[in-house]
Amino acid sequence: MDRPQVAHLSLPADRLPWTPTGLTVSAGDEVSLLGRGFIRWSDRGDVGAGAKYHLWGRVRGGRAFGCTQDTTTVVADRDGELEVCIYRGAWADAYGRLATGAAPYTKGSGGLDVTVIRWPAGARAEDGLHTVVDVDPALARAELQRLRAPVVHPPGWTHLLDFGPSDIFRGSSVDGAPAIEVLCDDDIGILTTPVRRPLSRQTRLEWSWRVDALPSTPREDHLWSHDYLSIAIELGDGRDLTWFWSTELPPDAGFPCPAPTWRDRETHVPVRSGREGLGTWHTESRTVWDDVARFVGPPPERIVGIWLIAVSHFSRSLTRGTFRDIRLIDDDGVVQVL
Repeated sequence: MDRPQVAHLSLPADRLPWTPTGLTVSAGDEVSLLGRGFIRWSDRGDVGAGAKYHLWGRVRGGRAFGCTQDTTTVVADRDGELEVCIYRGAWADAYGRLATGAAPYTKGSGGLDVTVIRWPAGARAEDGLHTVVDVDPALARAELQRLRAPVVHPPGWTHLLDFGPSDIFRGSSVDGAPAIEVLCDDDIGILTTPVRRPLSRQTRLEWSWRVDALPSTPREDHLWSHDYLSIAIELGDGRDLTWFWSTELPPDAGFPCPAPTWRDRETHVPVRSGREGLGTWHTESRTVWDDVARFVGPPPERIVGIWLIAVSHFSRSLTRGTFRDIRLIDDDGVVQVL
């Protein structure tokens, strides 16, 4: 049986996509990425992220894929050479073309050391990771553990391309009803499900949640403390409105997203504040039209999606909670989203 092929690369933070690995694969081959390092986003301390956010791969001409931890294994979608990159900015499409160009790569510092493994035809990474000598044993063990105990993602939901796949959101149940558990450990992710619904003055969004841990940050309306857990409405004009549990901002103290690339796209509204009530189930109800008109601007005609958002990058900490019974209600009835 053929041995796995291994390539080692060092990617500095300013290296533009994409870097060839020298490994050629066939469609159906398994490919593993193992990454170590840190990309510092500014000169302000250790604000940044590691491989599970920044490390992406693709077969040239194929779909780009990201890591869900500092490691990942995927099945090649086409024949060709493997490429890897440090993702910074925003994707324009699913094939690894940047919408934001080179500008994000001129800021910050650091880099990633990456090991790429191309498994022989018919071989499985889960069967071979413990036998490969020329890899970091800690990363090999981490990937083996991830493969043996995969996170079950909620059915009917997908990850927003901007941040790629994650292991943050887990399909679950509470009292026999569907639920989504959130465990965001120094990570970021957006989970989305389509909802095609007219937006009327009667439209309400209702949900129940139990927030167990908030990120250890001050108020969330500053860029370097913008960690939070929320639910959002995606509007038909490309904007979104997100409701979250703040550490200290008072309810209804809405503000535009402090991240420059999201400022014109996303608006945040606290619905609860402080740590009292953490670990307890709460049911919320928001009149969407009123909130959009108050905090965002003229309401568009339609709602096109529901998002769940979790961010804990800036404080490099953890947020944890569970959502259930998400519903859109209007004169035409109830849409049971979860």
